[in-house]
Amino acid sequence: MDTPTLSSSFVKEAAIRVGFDACGIAVASPLTEEEWGYEEWLRLEYQADMTYMEHHREMRSDPSLLVPGAKSVIVLLSGYKPSQTMQDRVPGARIAQYAYGEDYHERIKRMLFQLIAAIRQNYPDFEAKPCVDTVPISDKQWARRAGLGWIGRNTLLVNPILGSYCNIGELVTPFPADKYDTPIENRCGDCRACVDACPNFALTQTADTHVPLLNANRCASYHTIENRAETLPEDLHLSGYAFGCDVCQLVCPYNRTAAVRYQLTDEHKDQLEALKDADPITFKRLTKHTVLSRIRHSQWLRNQKK
Repeated sequence: MDTPTLSSSFVKEAAIRVGFDACGIAVASPLTEEEWGYEEWLRLEYQADMTYMEHHREMRSDPSLLVPGAKSVIVLLSGYKPSQTMQDRVPGARIAQYAYGEDYHERIKRMLFQLIAAIRQNYPDFEAKPCVDTVPISDKQWARRAGLGWIGRNTLLVNPILGSYCNIGELVTPFPADKYDTPIENRCGDCRACVDACPNFALTQTADTHVPLLNANRCASYHTIENRAETLPEDLHLSGYAFGCDVCQLVCPYNRTAAVRYQLTDEHKDQLEALKDADPITFKRLTKHTVLSRIRHSQWLRNQKK
C-alpha cells in the first residue's frame, strides 16, 4: 500500500491547535557540511568534553538513518520569551530565560504526541518519531531547512516573530507531504551585536563558508551546565549567570521585538529568585520538572562563586 501524502496545511493547522507557535516541513534529505559546519566544529574541538556530540555523526545529518524511509521532517517551534525577567534582582544567580518554566523536553514531547494524535484523525496510519533535543538530529538546521528562520551569528535559530527565544521539536516520518517549505534568507545583515557582546569570545564561524560556530570551551552556558569540574576557568566571565547565559540573545534586535510566549507570575519569579540561597533539599524540590534539575546543587553554588 502506498503511503498517503500529508496535507501540509492540515499538519500546520493541527500544530497550532495543540499549542505550537510555528510549523514547517522539510524534505528529509541529508544535511551538507557547507550548510552545517558540524565536522569542522568537531575538528576544532569546540564540543569541549561533550563527547556525546561525536556519536551518531551520520545520523545527525541524515534522518533516514534515524527513521528508515524518512520522507519528511515536520519541525515545530515553541516560543518562551517571558513576560518579565529576573536578571537584575539576583546578581550571581541569574537563570537563562528558557529555564524559567517547565522542562521544555517534557512539555514539547507531550505536545508532539498530541500532534501525532491530531494528524491521525485524518491519517489513521500516520507514524513518526518525536524528537526533542535528546535525539541525534540537528534541530536548528532542520528548522532552517523548514523555512522557520535562519542561523544567526550566535549560532541560534532566529525566527522573524519569536526571535531566538524558541525551543524546537521534530516529527521524522516516512509520510511525504504535498508541499515542502524552503529556507528563508539570513536577515542578520551586518549586525554583529551578539558576537561583540559575548564576554568570552565564544562565537566564531567556519573559515570557508562562514557558518556560525560556538566554541563551547569559551561559553558560559556550557560551563554553568555541562562542566562538572569543581572549579571553572579563571578567565571565564559568567555575567552574573548561575545557569545558562542570555548575553548574546539580549542584544539581538529580533529578540527585543519578539512575541511574549510565557507568562512569568510574580509568585514564580520570587520562587526562582529564592533559589539563590536554597539548601540542597529545597533546590531539588524547586527545580523538579525544570531544566535546572540538570545541574547539581554543588554546581549551582560553584557558579555563584565565580
